[in-house]
Amino acid sequence: MIRPLVACALLLALLDACSQKPQTLTQTGAPQAQAPWMGAKPAFTEQGWKPGDKASWQREIDRRAQDQNEYVRMR
Repeated sequence: MIRPLVACALLLALLDACSQKPQTLTQTGAPQAQAPWMGAKPAFTEQGWKPGDKASWQREIDRRAQDQNEYVRMR
């Protein structure tokens, strides 16, 4: 009697996992007017970053991420 109940509960748990909605990044409010690498107020810009240059923007984002990496900071 217990085996069919356990099997049914397991089957329901597996089916429930398949029915989850995809998680997507959404923005509330007004959509962004321009791409993030296009520019910002001068007070918020980094010295090595050139406004409008996506490659330099990506390098600065990667550098910031590495500055927060504990494995790199411990050396």
